[in-house]
Amino acid sequence: MLILVHTAHPQAELHQGDGFGRLLSPRQYARAADTAHAGIPWAADNDCFQRLDENAYWAMLDAIRGLPGCLFVTAPDVVGDWILTRGRFAAWRGHLGGFPIGYVAQDGQPAAEVPWDEIAALFIGGTTAYKLSAEAELLGREAKDRGKWLHMGRVNSRKRFDYARATGCDSVDGTKFSRWRDTWLPDALGWHKDHLQERIPG
Repeated sequence: MLILVHTAHPQAELHQGDGFGRLLSPRQYARAADTAHAGIPWAADNDCFQRLDENAYWAMLDAIRGLPGCLFVTAPDVVGDWILTRGRFAAWRGHLGGFPIGYVAQDGQPAAEVPWDEIAALFIGGTTAYKLSAEAELLGREAKDRGKWLHMGRVNSRKRFDYARATGCDSVDGTKFSRWRDTWLPDALGWHKDHLQERIPG
């Protein structure tokens, strides 16, 4: 399971290796091409957890369009509200052609209302209660059954990391590993190595 870190390209190069990926956003996507061509796994978020800046989001899309190795680009969403998120997806879908689109699941999201045929990834967002709910777990498992990439946001502890891994996530991100990268990221990459060791027969 990859840990996607919101960081600049030079720091991404330092941490490049098994379990690490870079998470771009409208606030930070400089040298995205260098990251892509270095073979570092990457994805792009929309910053809607802060506030959607449409101009900045457009600028990021223009900068990353056509770059290799993209895992997903999240369509704009509305935190905690699946109905408004679905409406935003409908409004933006036509502008995201050529990208592997990530759809952000929010509280109450019905599986039947996920635009499965139009997306490449499901991003488990929403409140903490929703993120850890049986409802979200079932939705994630359906995403995997459909061959979609599964990502969970706001994973900042070993307990949450292990939960995301156990429920089938392919990647996670967490502010803790981006903001205090030098302190906490080595631990998180160690969790990834622990998982790899667990999979090796004794």
